[in-house]
Amino acid sequence: MLSRVSNSLYWMSRNIERAENTARLISVRLIGSIEHKENHWDELISIIGAHDDFEQRYDRYDAKSVMDYMSFSSHNPNSILNCVKLAREDARAIREIIPQELWEMINAFYWEVKQYKHEDWTVETIDEFYQMIIRQSALFQGMVEATLSFDEAYLFIKMAKFIERAEKTSRILNIYYYRSEDPEHNDPSLYRHWFAVLQSVSGHEAYLKKHHPFITGERVIEFLLFDEAFPRSINYCLEQVYSVFQELENGKIEHYSEDLHELIAKMRHNFKTMSVIDVLTEDIHRFLQEFQSNCFQLGRLINKTYYLGEVGV
Repeated sequence: MLSRVSNSLYWMSRNIERAENTARLISVRLIGSIEHKENHWDELISIIGAHDDFEQRYDRYDAKSVMDYMSFSSHNPNSILNCVKLAREDARAIREIIPQELWEMINAFYWEVKQYKHEDWTVETIDEFYQMIIRQSALFQGMVEATLSFDEAYLFIKMAKFIERAEKTSRILNIYYYRSEDPEHNDPSLYRHWFAVLQSVSGHEAYLKKHHPFITGERVIEFLLFDEAFPRSINYCLEQVYSVFQELENGKIEHYSEDLHELIAKMRHNFKTMSVIDVLTEDIHRFLQEFQSNCFQLGRLINKTYYLGEVGV
């Protein structure tokens, strides 16, 4: 497959996934701010690592400023609008590769985001906007599964999706674990806190089916790090990335893919040999930051191995 095509498939998928993750994060925070008066909007900027850029453009971390920056700002390369715009540009570049209905879906998705009147939003209309983003992303995933042959094009889309998910789950856990250590938290607020973390990755129902009725920080962390069946746990995502690598390379390790294989193996090893107790005892922040660094390196090695474009942040 041409590197140009692989690159477009890869980044089309990552940007759709990124837009959905951002929409989910904001929606959960919006509901929390209304129902429980929890207004730590700066946490969302911490998760995307954009404090410096945000503070150059806005005076305060309030709902309006954070939602504008993360959703519609043309200056933020990872705003929902920019992610969907970039995904559309990549889809247009490979219209001859992807099914027509997939292109039409992404094109319509972009125009729906582009034309949204965000200057006059109310709580109800802006939340409906975020739910639309989540639905369109699900539609994208469904159309990929239903209309694409399971060949290399599909594999690049799949790999991108699971790398993006794993990286975002680690960022969410890192920031929200820090907040959970706040001594002002009481039991009810800690319960809401960890419930919101699960909602941020759409994992509350899957978690409750497994651990009902107890929601504790340790169990949530274990679920999002190590669960083998939940599609947004880091362990599950890593296994999917490994599976894609095996399929792309037909189960072999060539000289050009040695470094990539070695890093994926190292990342998997950490999750196979450690427990949640190990992670919490040693230093969860260091563990998650090392994982994020490995994700960045993983992107670079995928770029190098398959001659893709620049690594996004």
